[in-house]
Amino acid sequence: MEPYDPDRLLIQRVARKNLLAFRELVGKHLHRCVKVAERMVGNRQDAEEIVQEVCLKIWNEAERWQPKAKFSTWLYRVLLNACIDHTRKIVPFAAVELETIADESPAVDDMLISGQSARRVRQALQRLPERQRAAVVLSYYEEMSNQEAADTLGMTLGAFQQLLFRAKQHLKGDLLGYFGEHGHG
Repeated sequence: MEPYDPDRLLIQRVARKNLLAFRELVGKHLHRCVKVAERMVGNRQDAEEIVQEVCLKIWNEAERWQPKAKFSTWLYRVLLNACIDHTRKIVPFAAVELETIADESPAVDDMLISGQSARRVRQALQRLPERQRAAVVLSYYEEMSNQEAADTLGMTLGAFQQLLFRAKQHLKGDLLGYFGEHGHG
C-alpha cells in the first residue's frame, strides 16, 4: 500500500508542467530544504544555490517520482545527494579565524562561550563523513523518525541506526575535549 502523501497531487501536476503547482510545492518545502542544505554544506550561500539546483531538478524530473515513497522522502534524497556532490567538489583549505573581544563583561563572555560552543558543534558536524552528517541532520535537526531518515538515505532501519551511532561516537570524541575543558554538558 502506498503511504499517504499530502504532496501527491501537487507533484503529479508538476509532472504535467503546472507552474502554479510547482510554486506551491516548492514554497511548502523551501525553508526546510535550505536549512538542511546549510547544515550539510556549512554556509547559507552554497545552500541556497544547491536548493535552486534541486528545484530545477524537481521541475525537470517530476515524472520520475514514484508513489511508493512520499514526495518529501524523494526530495530529501535528491537534496542530500546534491549536498554531497557539492562538498566533494570543494577543495579543502585551512581557514584562520580571528576573534576580537571588544567588551570583557561577563555577559559578553557568556555569549562568546555560547557562540564558540555552537561554532564548535557546527565545525564538528562538518568534519563528519557525509552520510553520518546526513544522518545527524535528518534525525536531530529535522526531527525525522529513524525510519523516515533511513528511507530518505535509501537504507534499512538497522543500517541507519548503526550509521547514526557511529556519527554520535565521532561527534562525542571530537567535542569531548572542548566541552570537558569548558565545563559544558
